[in-house]
Order: sequence, then C-alpha cells, then structure tokens
Amino acid sequence: MAADIEAKEVKVKELFSPSFIFEIPIYQRPLSWEKDNFEILFEDIFDAINSGESQYFLGSIILHEHEKEENKYYLVDGQQRITALAILMAVIRDFNVTINLNKLKEKLNSYLYQEEDKYAEIPEEMRIIPWEDLKDIFLKYIYKHNGTELFKSEFENNLIEYNDAQDPKYHLYEAINVFIDKLNDKLINPNELEKFVKYLLNQVSLVYIKTATLKSAFRLFNVLNTRGLRLNTSDLLKSENIGMIPDQVMRHQYAKIWRDIENNIGREELENIIAFIRTVQIKEKAKLSIYEEYRRIIFENGILQRGKGFIDYLKELSDIYFSKILEPKLRLDARKENEYKNVANLLIRFVPFSDWIPPLLSFSYKFKQDEHLLEFILKLEKKVIIEWAAGFSYTERITSLNRILKLIESKDNAKNIIDQLLFYKEEDLPGRPAKTLDFSDKENIQSIILTKLNDKQFYSIHGGRLAKYILLRIDMQYWELENFTGYPGTITVEHILPQTPASDSDWVKIFTEDERANLTNTMGNLVLLSGRKNSQAQNYNFNEKKVVYFKGESTPFRITKAVEEKDKWTGSELKERHQVLLHDAMKIFLTY
Repeated sequence: MAADIEAKEVKVKELFSPSFIFEIPIYQRPLSWEKDNFEILFEDIFDAINSGESQYFLGSIILHEHEKEENKYYLVDGQQRITALAILMAVIRDFNVTINLNKLKEKLNSYLYQEEDKYAEIPEEMRIIPWEDLKDIFLKYIYKHNGTELFKSEFENNLIEYNDAQDPKYHLYEAINVFIDKLNDKLINPNELEKFVKYLLNQVSLVYIKTATLKSAFRLFNVLNTRGLRLNTSDLLKSENIGMIPDQVMRHQYAKIWRDIENNIGREELENIIAFIRTVQIKEKAKLSIYEEYRRIIFENGILQRGKGFIDYLKELSDIYFSKILEPKLRLDARKENEYKNVANLLIRFVPFSDWIPPLLSFSYKFKQDEHLLEFILKLEKKVIIEWAAGFSYTERITSLNRILKLIESKDNAKNIIDQLLFYKEEDLPGRPAKTLDFSDKENIQSIILTKLNDKQFYSIHGGRLAKYILLRIDMQYWELENFTGYPGTITVEHILPQTPASDSDWVKIFTEDERANLTNTMGNLVLLSGRKNSQAQNYNFNEKKVVYFKGESTPFRITKAVEEKDKWTGSELKERHQVLLHDAMKIFLTY
C-alpha cells in the first residue's frame, strides 16, 4: 500500500456499504454502552435535524485492514458507536408505522446484512461481525426482519439468559428499548421517520483512520485516547485565551495560573469544569462540540471575555469545584459540614451522571457564603434522585437541571431559590414541551418512589446503581454525622437470600421457589459490603454469612450490621426489614 495510514471522512451510508465489513477483534471490550449512551446518540442526531444542522459529526474510528479479505477491517476503536448505529437501524427497520414503508425497511436491512451478489462477486456476510458471544444473537435478532421486537419480547419474558446489568445482552436490551421508546415518542409520523433516516444516512459522518498494520493501529489508538497526548478542549482554550493577552509579563502570569489549575484538580477534572462552565453559561443542551460552543456562543456573544476575563472566571469556578465538591471544606458546624461532604461524595461516586454539578457551582458562585449550601444540596439531591427513579432520559434530565440554572440567575435571594428549587418551571418553548414532575403533588411523587423501592427487581434498576445509592443514603442517616468520615474503598450490594442457592442448602427449605423469585432482589434482602468481604460469603447459609460479614473489624455499614442481630432469615424478617428501609428512604426523599 502507498501509505501506512489513510484518513477520510465518510457518511453513514458509505460505512454500511459493500466497501466495508467490520469485525470486532476478540481483544476489544464487549458491548458496554448503557442506556444514557444510546439516548445521547439518538437525541443528538434528532436535535441536529431539528436545529437545521447541515451535518452531524460522530468522531473518528480506527480500522486495521484484514490480512486476506479486501474491504474487511478490524474495528480497533469505535466499536460501541458503530454497533449502536447498527442496532438503531435494525430497530427502525422493525418499527411499526401506520403506512407501508417496506422499501425503507428493505434498504435498511441491506445496510445491515450484505446479501450475496454472485455477479458482482459479493459474498453473503454480516456488515458488522460482532463479539463472539453476540454472534448468534446478532444473526437471529439484529440481522433478521422483526428481530429486535422478538429480542425485546423474549428478554422481558426471561427467555434470554444473562448474568447481570453489565452483561452485553443486557446492554443490547437497553439499546433496543431506548430506540423503540424514542421512535414512539418522536418519530411515530412516517414522514418524520423517513426524514430521520435520510439525515442519518446522508448527513451523519465519521472519519475513519485505517492502517495496514496492527502496530500502527494500536499506536493511533494510544495517541488519540491516552490522556495527556490528545489535544482536548482545555488545550485549545488554553492556547486561545493565553494568546489573547498582549502583555508578555501578564501572559506568563496567566499561563502559570492555568498551570496551577491543572496541577490542583488535574487535566481530567479541568476538562470537566470547562464543560460545566459551558452549561452554567448557556443553560441548554450542547448542540456543537464544547470548544465550538465556547467560540461561537460564549466568546462571540460576549458572555465571557477571551483572555484574562475567561481565565479569572475559570480560576474562581475551579476553586469552587475543588473546595465545595471534590474536597469540600465549608464554614459550618461539624455536623452540617459532614452531612454536606457525604451527600456530595455520594452524588459524585454513585450517581452515573454529573449534570447536578453546574447548578451547585452556579449557586455557590453567586452566594459566596456557605450557610445555605447544605440546604441547597439536600433539595438538589431530592430532585436528582427522584427524577432518576422516574426514568428521565438524558435530555429530560439536562433540561430539568438547566431550569435550576435559570432560577439561580433570576433570583437574588438564596432562600427563595432553595424554596422554589423543586417547583420552578419556566415556560416551554413552542412545540417542545419539556417533561416535568409536579413536586407539589406529593401523592404522585410518593407513588414514583414507592414503585421503584418496592420493585421486585430493585437490585437491578439502572444497572444496580440506584439500589446502591439508596442503601448508602439510608445508611448515612444511621450515623452520628459529627464524627462520620464517609465510605472509603470499594462497596458492593449483596444478597442475604442468595440469587442462586444450592439445591441442598437451607435457603431452598426456608423459601419457596415463588418467594425466591419475588423477594431475592427486593430492597429488604440487600446489604452493603466492603469489597474485601464480598467474594467470601458466596451462597452460605445465614449463620455462616453472618460470620463472614461481621468477623474481625465491624462492617462500616450500619444498615448491614442490623442484620447481625437477627437469629434467622425468613420471609418475615426480610419483609419486616424492607418496611423499615422503605420508611427511612421515604423520610429522606419525601421530606421537603
């Protein structure tokens, strides 16, 4: 080949054509995108269409040419995005609409599965050859008409076996479910569906970087993905803003300020704070890259001034981020400071999104004193967790939390903001009503919370993250907060009645099969453990489990230690504990 590396921009319709067959190498991580990732992919493309964007750029992928077969490539980087696009097209192919769109469906299927053309010497083949453990799944459900609907039905009827919420088959279910929901919500009109497909195929593009050698492919992967080597948003903004300072002495001074910020919070956190500042200033979901939004909106409209003005603001916000969120130090009494620290720490560590941070930054920036921060974060936490439990999508969540930024901007009294935080609702844009919860309707809010907390699959909701947060939050309330130092190390959520008890164990004598099906994953059967004790307990009987859980130094979780006082674990004990935890959770999240 003439050059070792080739880069080219291509549209989705070109990627899903006979020019490309993708094989995901065995060494690549499995399908691991989650609900939020699939929602973001769909909503970003949908918003690009409605915003009149002529093109939507999906980033770059890295390809390693196959040793023998022409037009076949190992997908070294980008496998999650390309696979998600294939699943989206499969869901659209199988989507039921009111008029006949057979031509559209056939065309989409041709993009997904390469039919044999003996005259053109094109073999029958999957367009994307997935991970080994998903090959048969893709053949049956992704590459066959009506396969995605069949997969959803069989998964929900427990006909497809999977291990947990990290299993690739579970992520495939998340993808199919998200895309079906989005089509029903936004593209039920056949004309709108066709418009979306045309945009997806013709205006959504990527850059492929292909190489003939595996060594070059890995080198490219490392250059593009290793932190510290890539030119990221903070690098671009640093160069642009320091370069705007004409005085050499002052330019060196501000370069040092920028470097001090990097040293204090790290490059990764600097990238985060730059994204948070974008949200604080624009108060809308991003439509362009962060750097482009700084250039076209924040700087060009004079929201922030390039050069010294931006760097001074960045320094102040990064100091707040460090001292109020990463390592909080508040001028409050010991109990209030510890309560704030621990709620902030739980939100950072155990909520899988950071959209709650910009409102906290904005509030702290506007009101320099700490006296209202605890009350603010407790109200903010209620909003975040209840909307999470209510199933708010990525866009719905951001829209809701951006309302709080507008509330903060519009009010000069901290107490007024806190009082209105749960109830504030700006006017919707014409034709784009935003999802809201009416927090004044406590009966409905209680119903939302109870539905999740009483779910017999509570353990698995949102990949197990919601259960961990709720249990930790309840546990925190059991401590004397003046002296509570938080939760260090790895934390796992474990079952008392095990998920797969041995057939000769006491568990199968104490609990019927129906009881195990209905109670095993409920809140009352779950405990928190430090990582070092997790693997030891396995499927022990109750008294053996207690020895493992509590021998040596006591467990750092009071919610778990309460189980030690029990002499036995039957359905009665489980249900009684469930009611106690339910009461405590409702007290935390429904008191406002």
